[in-house]
Amino acid sequence: MKIMRLRHAKLIVVLIVIANLILFYYSWKSTLWKNIAASLTLPSLETYDLLKKPSQAHVEKSPKEKARNAFKHIRKSITIVFRTFYTFENDIKDSIDSILDVIPNMPIVVYLEGIPYPPLVYQRNNTAGGQETSVRFVNLGFDLVKPVHELNPLSAVHTKYALFMPDSVRLSSKNLLQKILREINTNSWENKDAKAVLKSKSMIAPEEVVRRVIIVPFAGNLKSFVGCIQITLDLPNWTIQYTAVNSTSDKCDLFLQKHALLVDVGVLKEMPEPLAAPFPEMFYIQAKLSNITKFVFPTSFQDGRRLFAAYHTKQRRTDIRRRQFREMYKKLQIKRIVRRSHKVSIKSDSKDSSSYNAQHNLVLDTQFSSSNFSLPQVTDIDLIGCERTTKSCVGTVYNQRPFYVYLGKHTPPCCLDKLKSTFNHVLEEFENVGIRYWLDNQALRTAIDTNRLSPDAYDIDISFNVNDLERSNSLKKSQNKPYVDNEGFYWIKATDGHYFKVQFSKINQIGVNLLPFEISGNVVKPNGFFGWKAKPFSADFLHPMSTVLFLGKNIMCPNNVRDYLEFKSIP
Repeated sequence: MKIMRLRHAKLIVVLIVIANLILFYYSWKSTLWKNIAASLTLPSLETYDLLKKPSQAHVEKSPKEKARNAFKHIRKSITIVFRTFYTFENDIKDSIDSILDVIPNMPIVVYLEGIPYPPLVYQRNNTAGGQETSVRFVNLGFDLVKPVHELNPLSAVHTKYALFMPDSVRLSSKNLLQKILREINTNSWENKDAKAVLKSKSMIAPEEVVRRVIIVPFAGNLKSFVGCIQITLDLPNWTIQYTAVNSTSDKCDLFLQKHALLVDVGVLKEMPEPLAAPFPEMFYIQAKLSNITKFVFPTSFQDGRRLFAAYHTKQRRTDIRRRQFREMYKKLQIKRIVRRSHKVSIKSDSKDSSSYNAQHNLVLDTQFSSSNFSLPQVTDIDLIGCERTTKSCVGTVYNQRPFYVYLGKHTPPCCLDKLKSTFNHVLEEFENVGIRYWLDNQALRTAIDTNRLSPDAYDIDISFNVNDLERSNSLKKSQNKPYVDNEGFYWIKATDGHYFKVQFSKINQIGVNLLPFEISGNVVKPNGFFGWKAKPFSADFLHPMSTVLFLGKNIMCPNNVRDYLEFKSIP
């Protein structure tokens, strides 16, 4: 009996398990077919609408949201910088208001040259909730209490790009800022092939430094004058050259007329003094040395209030700029400025028209060149330094090596010019009174080789027959004490030897050495002076005399001149 009960119990358990398996199978099969049918069936209209609405809400934004996002992108990408303005007349406050009316909370930095007077105060608060203003004033002058990180003026700019604005600007919309930002953010400009540009157009990586400057002109610029200038720097010869070019492409090293500059802050950090005055001319020169390309944008900003309409404010601004340019050329060690342009006569009845040439001696502005390139090109050369009232740029010479030789430079062109003037003056004096002379030493060597003065020359040696000394009134007077002739040249007897020297002036010591020789039999001997230049030689070199073309003139020299130079060991 007991065994029978166990068999029935096992049978019941097996039947229950089988029933559960059958139930699970049919339940799973029913669910599977429902899912397959649902996937093959098109969704209903309500379901389609529910699926469609979120994507539409993501794509189609309201105009306010679009404007808000655009403003946010501009504010995060650009800081507007005011670098050049004058405290005695400016339009800074209205210019800032114009920008903030279009783009609230726009980061703006105003750089000041020292403490402005009258004080420049901007009261408007631009951030929501009465917090700190987005307009910052940064003093470029040295401040003893500033920490190290604040001494760098670029520490006030926290965006990737800086947009340098001139004084007096009116911003009408954000569109132009978006366009120039899009222009500098794409690398399509790297490929000059127009077809390839469309294919290779891509965005600049945030960490990549854009080595390109966007120049944005203003609507009020003169159309009759070219704004583009090509800069050529010849630092070994202390020279800078400005050439007017009829182009707005990569040849535009400097834009003369009113404009804004969009620059990557990373480029500014690579320059030694990116904000140095005069701005932006000093910036353009540094950009030229750094091989930064420029692009003139076809759209223009709008001008603000007209400034410097009065003569005295215009003259005051010109004086400041002239001083800034003079200091810039001194800092860059520039002694010669060459301008090549196509100038036109300026017809004006204003008071300052008569002083045009004086005002523009060292100042670049819109009157530099004409867009009419059919006019002949005019070259103006300005030399800085080495005047009668200033010391010579050569300075003290040790071991026949001036200081600038160690800088990898030649003799400053202003000194070479005054040296040529002194040489021509002495030559005229000697030829007028009949003194027998000859070109000597290193000047003779360069005259034979190049017919010109050596770029490293800092003096010229002229030897003469001491028996003819009494023929020159200037030489006679300078034997006992220094003598200044009618043209301001300074004749003196050297204290380190009994030779004579003619200087450009008493203060400016660059000049010509006059070496007296006497003929004794068949030998030409130095008369009282000593040193490596006082070497006797055969009188046959002077009988007969020869000539050499030097500085455009036929100058007396010894015969068999190469043998003569070899005998005197002149390299």
